[in-house]
Amino acid sequence: LGAIGAAVLKAALDLRMEVVGFDPALSVDAALKLPGHRIRIVDSLEDLAKASDYISLHAPSNEHTNGMISTQILSQMRTDACILNFARGELVDEAALAHHFDNGGSGRYVCDFAVGPELSPRSNVIVLPHLGASTDEAEENAAAMAADTTALYLQTGTIRDSVNFPTTTLPARLDTVQRVCVVNENRPGMLGEILSVFGNAGINIVQQINTSKGDVGYNVIDIERLSTFDDVHFKSWDALQFLLTSLDGVKSTRYIYGTPASAKHAGYAVNFKGQVYGIGSV
Repeated sequence: LGAIGAAVLKAALDLRMEVVGFDPALSVDAALKLPGHRIRIVDSLEDLAKASDYISLHAPSNEHTNGMISTQILSQMRTDACILNFARGELVDEAALAHHFDNGGSGRYVCDFAVGPELSPRSNVIVLPHLGASTDEAEENAAAMAADTTALYLQTGTIRDSVNFPTTTLPARLDTVQRVCVVNENRPGMLGEILSVFGNAGINIVQQINTSKGDVGYNVIDIERLSTFDDVHFKSWDALQFLLTSLDGVKSTRYIYGTPASAKHAGYAVNFKGQVYGIGSV
């Protein structure tokens, strides 16, 4: 009777169904939120099985819940009772359910994931497409999240929700600094080599973060933005980027100017087999 169970409870009540609930982990706070005068809480899954025409499962898959719909529970169910399982397939003992159907069980089993050969040919087993990620709301939210994540990366170098790259966030910068993003091999000494490029050039690092995931390292570095190059040991930002990207083990580099709201991208360069390509390569 968590968030999903409570939503199903409300829908069932709206359909004027008599609702019976069982939750061995029901907290006091959750219990107080239930419409106590409209739901009957029972002490065991067996009691729920005996009292129900429809059983809707809402539980995680773990050592305590896997196979919870077992031979014992099925034997307590009404002959024509239906099971709705949109939680986890492991919650139902498919062999026991097949045996139940073979021995007089006339109800239905409805789920939204693949079932085994003991259940799949049966007309009273209804397998629906798993559409949770294909609803209008989910697709709209996914599109918005993708756009937000991409914009955040372009404006700040922040990485989140990535499969192959580490989650990385460096606090917002002032317009007086220039942000440098570096992708490199994750190996000992790599960070020192990258930072030494700035140190040898006479540039002060304002703030930086180094993260890694697997064999990928990622650095976001804020350096002081210069008005002239008179007091540093390079002639242009392109020259500095070329030195940085040329390092053995560096995969790519990127400059970002300005605040997140006014971010401008002044160069993206890659190191492919020792050759630097892109802005900053000359």
